[in-house]
Amino acid sequence: MRRFLPLLATIVMLAGLLSLGFWQVERLEWKEDLLARIEQRVLSKPLVLASSDDILQLRRDAHDYHPAVVNGTRIGVSVYWFTQIENAPAEMAPADRVGYHVLTPVMLANGSHILLDEGFVPERFKNQIGAGQDTGQNPIKEFPVIIRWPDERNIFAAENDLENGLVYVRDAPQIGRHFGISLPPVIVESAHLPTGAEAPWPRGGQTRISLSNRHLEYAFTWFALAAVLVFISGLWHMRGRCKRKE
Repeated sequence: MRRFLPLLATIVMLAGLLSLGFWQVERLEWKEDLLARIEQRVLSKPLVLASSDDILQLRRDAHDYHPAVVNGTRIGVSVYWFTQIENAPAEMAPADRVGYHVLTPVMLANGSHILLDEGFVPERFKNQIGAGQDTGQNPIKEFPVIIRWPDERNIFAAENDLENGLVYVRDAPQIGRHFGISLPPVIVESAHLPTGAEAPWPRGGQTRISLSNRHLEYAFTWFALAAVLVFISGLWHMRGRCKRKE
């Protein structure tokens, strides 16, 4: 019986490695399908978001990454989301690629609200934007945006510090409660990307379209480990058989 324990352990480990490899193959198919849908969706005809009825019709599986235009009024208060720039201009200094996105609630025609991600600003220009302060109402009309459902909080994300106007996760309902308004989970990201070194901050056009897709690499790693396990186990058993024949 003791002789079969190593073989049993090998079978168990091999099954685990193969399962992880096939799981990554499934993830690869899912990610490629998702990327294809995103690529097709961003070229769709923009939706019009002008009221709470328009917001309620949005569905993540059908409208995440969908272009739209917003008609409403900035209510004059903003917070900063700490992050990195996605579409950095070539002349941008590396130190300026870490900063903030400016998040501003927008009031729609019927008095409802949605959170607008206005784009990126380097940290050294942060205090020039006036986030967290009432700067007056600012109407926007046919403003180009990309509809997004933000990523969920992970264990590494710091807690939002709304008292100081800083957030690390774009939790729109929480931001709305801080300002005393109701915000849906969905947010809209500015699709307006100004060009030129003198373009004003914040700069939109920061939607992350390219997603990490390393599932083929991960699958190869698990299958390779499975092959190594079989090879080493085979050598070990061959060696044991030779010793028993001596």
